[in-house]
Amino acid sequence: MTEVSEGRSQQLSTILKKLAANDRPAREDGIQKLEDYLDTEEVIQPLEFLKIWKGLYYTMWMTDRPKVQQAMATKLGKLQLAINDTNVAGFVDAFWATICRDWNNIDRLRIDKYYLLIRRFVSSMFERLAKSNWDIKLMESFNKSLMEYPLNPKNTSIADGIRYHMIDIYVEEFERKMEDLSSKKESSSDDSDSEEKDSEEKPPISEIMKPFENLAQNSVSKVVKKRVYEEVLDLPHLEKNWGYRKSIDAKPSNLDDKGRMKKKAKTK
Repeated sequence: MTEVSEGRSQQLSTILKKLAANDRPAREDGIQKLEDYLDTEEVIQPLEFLKIWKGLYYTMWMTDRPKVQQAMATKLGKLQLAINDTNVAGFVDAFWATICRDWNNIDRLRIDKYYLLIRRFVSSMFERLAKSNWDIKLMESFNKSLMEYPLNPKNTSIADGIRYHMIDIYVEEFERKMEDLSSKKESSSDDSDSEEKDSEEKPPISEIMKPFENLAQNSVSKVVKKRVYEEVLDLPHLEKNWGYRKSIDAKPSNLDDKGRMKKKAKTK
């Protein structure tokens, strides 16, 4: 281990202890020091990111009171905005790996703040993509992570509760972030910038929806398939507002309202 990497290892160890501390000031200090740690051109290894997200998971675990939880979820989600392009995919991967691994350990009194953390993280993913002008390599890496972890169609060890939450929030957070970014641009520019606005990349909606198309096609759960079609892929305003047209077949017709296989009518 080189002197530089040894120093970073000691630095990370100190940060992780602060992130898992019982007192709030120590955790806040840990997050501030983590921001400095992540601001590097060095390649951060996957194991480092998993350790970081384990620490941040406990930071969220010990964060109480709704307003404080909201602020913390936003802060943790936005960490990905400060990381360079080399490391951001690893950071996102480690978040989803941690959430999917530890989901079943979250008790009912804490589950809402992790739902909120996922929402804020997804929102920041869209912000990062928008700021990159929808860089295709970045989008592909984010989609790969989504399809491997929260929207994995076949891994039954990943709780469906995560998939259902993603179904509930994904389009909503995309549209909310687009509206928010559009409002900021309008408030900071005038009509003379209209030509520059027109040249900006539009969200590649087909690519954005790809993880859900994959889930609808390949999920081992018919309930999940039904919900993906009805609550995501078949939303009328996706085509109207964003020009989305799904590239897969229509939803299964042999399911009842609860996603169960319809019984065949008996023939005499």
